[in-house]
Amino acid sequence: MDWILSERVTDHQGKDQGYWIDEIAFLEARLNGSQGDIDNEDRAACEEALKAAKANLAATR
Repeated sequence: MDWILSERVTDHQGKDQGYWIDEIAFLEARLNGSQGDIDNEDRAACEEALKAAKANLAATR
């Protein structure tokens, strides 16, 4: 799963603001547990992916 999250977030070419807003919402929901339990490894991957997604959103503005 780590690779999938990293791939989703780092492959930002052609992604618009809407994409990053959706990605951030998904990652925040995952971290808040609204999509089920999350283990420590997944939590760390989601936190890193969230940081990258927020940076990518800022870069689209």
